[in-house]
Amino acid sequence: MRKLFLILFLVSGSIFLAQNDSIVIPNNSILKSLNVGDSITYYQCHVEEAVQQLSTASGQTLTGKPQRYTITEKFVVKKNADNYSVNYYASSLTVFPNRKFSALKIREKPYWEFKKERAFVLSDKDLKYLIALEKKGKEAIEYDYAITKYNTNQLIIKTKKDFKQLVIDGNYILSKLLGK
Repeated sequence: MRKLFLILFLVSGSIFLAQNDSIVIPNNSILKSLNVGDSITYYQCHVEEAVQQLSTASGQTLTGKPQRYTITEKFVVKKNADNYSVNYYASSLTVFPNRKFSALKIREKPYWEFKKERAFVLSDKDLKYLIALEKKGKEAIEYDYAITKYNTNQLIIKTKKDFKQLVIDGNYILSKLLGK
């Protein structure tokens, strides 16, 4: 009888531990400072190569040559009692809003025309991506503010008046990583 009780106890304990395997947010992460009800905004500015297509009134489609465009995306992450919810916004493909990535440090402008694309709840995997990008990014310096061929992906993390501006090496785009 004792053996059966011991086996049941060990099995139920391992099931409890497996269910309690939630992500641990490091102390140096900006996410750690959030309380329930607080939000944090992630702006990601990146450069994409795209081909512009125009349709005329007569139905003719004209295609331009490939060009590089700046795109700014905004993720508003809100901490709830048991999860993190996200509202995802994107701006149009234009010269603005991010002719210079440093403009995002000051404040959001109405002409950036962010449009809400979707809302979703962050999974543990999504949280790991946010933490990893925060670790991977290096602090931007004045040289990094202008868009050049060497500087095409930045992440600005903003809480109230505090922010981090990080240069991200590689093609790590939040909209392609989160909510999948």
